[in-house]
Amino acid sequence: MNSLFRYNKSVAVVALVITVLFSCTKVDNQLGEDLIPDDQKMKIFVDTLYGVNTYLTQPDSFATSGLTYGFLGSCVDSVFGRTSAAFCSQFMMSYFSSGDEMFGIAPVLDSLELRFTVNASALGDTTKVQKFNVYELDSLLYYDSTYYADFNPLDKIKDEVLCSFELTGLPDSEIAVKFDSPSGLKFAQRLMDTTGGCYTGDSLFFNRFKGFCFIPDETSPQDAAVYRIAFSSIEMILYTRNHTDETAASVKDTVEVYYSFDNTYYYTGRVSSINHDYSQTQIQNIGDTLATSSPLEYGYIQSLGGVATFVRFTDEFVDELCAKVVEPYHSIVINKASLLWPVRTISPEAYAIAPTRLGAYTDYTHLTNILDYDYTYESSADVTLMYDGYLNRTYGRYPTDLSIFLQELIRDPENSPRTFVLGVSTDQISEFNQVVLKTGASDPPLRVALTYTLIR
Repeated sequence: MNSLFRYNKSVAVVALVITVLFSCTKVDNQLGEDLIPDDQKMKIFVDTLYGVNTYLTQPDSFATSGLTYGFLGSCVDSVFGRTSAAFCSQFMMSYFSSGDEMFGIAPVLDSLELRFTVNASALGDTTKVQKFNVYELDSLLYYDSTYYADFNPLDKIKDEVLCSFELTGLPDSEIAVKFDSPSGLKFAQRLMDTTGGCYTGDSLFFNRFKGFCFIPDETSPQDAAVYRIAFSSIEMILYTRNHTDETAASVKDTVEVYYSFDNTYYYTGRVSSINHDYSQTQIQNIGDTLATSSPLEYGYIQSLGGVATFVRFTDEFVDELCAKVVEPYHSIVINKASLLWPVRTISPEAYAIAPTRLGAYTDYTHLTNILDYDYTYESSADVTLMYDGYLNRTYGRYPTDLSIFLQELIRDPENSPRTFVLGVSTDQISEFNQVVLKTGASDPPLRVALTYTLIR
């Protein structure tokens, strides 16, 4: 009897607890629902939108005076046409080994030498030999001025070649070039002339020595390679012998004078002249982005101020996006808007030259980004943007998050931007990158995967 009583009592207690728990849950749910104001009730949706048109564009003015590299050479690509480059730079004396008297009383020239290293990267066919000439500039560059890729060095150089050198492959050691031509030796003698106080002030020095220009020789092949040379790696060394007086027969000491091209410390002006020629290629008609234009099947993106992809959200896309807000809801919040850019050709070769990240810009010329891709904030605050933009090698695509861009479009569809330019990431402007993407007219076409919340 006692066992049966205890069993029945236990069953009754368990039943009572379950009843209380379920009744409490039901009451809590009803109470929470009643407390939410009508204008804050919401629901999450997932949808897909089409209507993203793409065209081609190119910066009309790409600034190269702020680059840390000088670009030099010529190459030809079957898709991206010909890229050719030359660069100009000032130099400034950085060090001499003879104490306070510098060149001494009666200096005698031994030699003048230019030294530099090639960055371990190139665009094109490095097996072909290219010849390059170094000329003296006859007009000034200015450190605090902005120069662009359309800078024409041929209008600003003297006629005589100071020295020449050849490049092939990817040299992994320092290259030394002698100024051994008549004009080169004459230039070296000018460097030893201290009259006029040219070594006492920057402006006096630059007025006498305006800088050098490195240009491919006209006999070099066009379908070779474009190299990049860090300005910080270039130096010029003047070797002389120093005498105690004009009649002295014995040499007091030897003198080495170093000249730097690095504007980190010496505020030297520089500019790279970079030309992209797309004639006789499938992308020769760039900049046709009228509303009546036919969208392109593929988008093209290239570094060094080359071609980029112009993106336009159609009226139909905007109308469909705004039409998501329906009664009884009155506003919308974009949780995530993913636009995936598939790579046309998935292969190790395509990945090797493709940019690791793409950026999105309202003004590509000045690298003014859309809010989703705020590279300056990301790099300075050490945060990770929702934008992403990195190449996913597994799936062969670049995922980009445009949540803020589309939220602004919903907020003010008449005045908010409906276009942007997809180009290389800000930190990869000086890299040798290019990629072809599937776009709005591809099969299947571009689409935006949208997750959003409707609010009453």
